[in-house]
Amino acid sequence: MRSTMLLTPPNALTLLRLLLAPIIGALLVLVAVGMMPGTAGVPVALALFAVACMSDIFDGVLARQLNQESTLGAVLDPIADKLLMLCAGIGLMVLVPSPWAIAPITLMLARDLLVGGLREAALAQNWRLPVRGLGKFKTVVQCLAIAIALADLSFTVLGLRPAPVTLVSPLLIGPLWAAAAVSWLSAVDYMRIFFNRP
Repeated sequence: MRSTMLLTPPNALTLLRLLLAPIIGALLVLVAVGMMPGTAGVPVALALFAVACMSDIFDGVLARQLNQESTLGAVLDPIADKLLMLCAGIGLMVLVPSPWAIAPITLMLARDLLVGGLREAALAQNWRLPVRGLGKFKTVVQCLAIAIALADLSFTVLGLRPAPVTLVSPLLIGPLWAAAAVSWLSAVDYMRIFFNRP
């Protein structure tokens, strides 16, 4: 049963994620352009990103446990997920302008754009592209990859580990490429469902 209330606790968590997403991106860009010290901006961005990712977990759990699943939540939740990845991803690309970091983030964002387009096309045909388990796993992997990248940068700017010899460390780019691979496996799965629908 879907709740008719608008500002339920699950929806409040989703709105929090929508609010945090541009703040995270702005912090990373401000650090990149020298308007904020990295020792403040990057760790704060990491903390806010962690809160945003946790809100993604708990909004769904609360919606089910409190029987407060709503149409608004169903619409806003994927938007909040994509906005969070978009803002954090663009912020990382500006902060770490290396092709080894930019390429996997671009692939992840392109995947979200493609699947979003498939969802819109499905709705135009009066059916809904179902959420797939691989799609949910993709979200978890993307969150982990960006969190690891931000943590790696935080350790560097705080002097907790030496700066990498190259622009990016393997700890930063490895998870991003893994997330990009999972993202496109998920995209192929959604394309298979979309194009094979009777």
